[in-house]
Amino acid sequence: MEIKIYKIVDTDTLRHRKTAQRILQPIDEEYRDAPVTLDFSGITFASRPFLHELLSGLKGRELKIINANKNVESMVRITFNKPRLILETSDEIKTLVTI
Repeated sequence: MEIKIYKIVDTDTLRHRKTAQRILQPIDEEYRDAPVTLDFSGITFASRPFLHELLSGLKGRELKIINANKNVESMVRITFNKPRLILETSDEIKTLVTI
């Protein structure tokens, strides 16, 4: 199934999680197990929250991204390859967050 994102959202700037949820809803309802191709034609910017919501909602599926500009491609990499901080004790949390 190919999703032309611009046709669904009618804007070239994708910022919000709710926008991603609008894209995910018909996919989940009609094409639960089908491979998904996301076509970013006409999209100039996608925020980290938007991409996190969208791509997390498609986790476990065969996924292909096409026609994404360099800005969108970079944000996809940042969204899913950022370093993660793992804290093991509440004392470590207190040293990072001053109360």
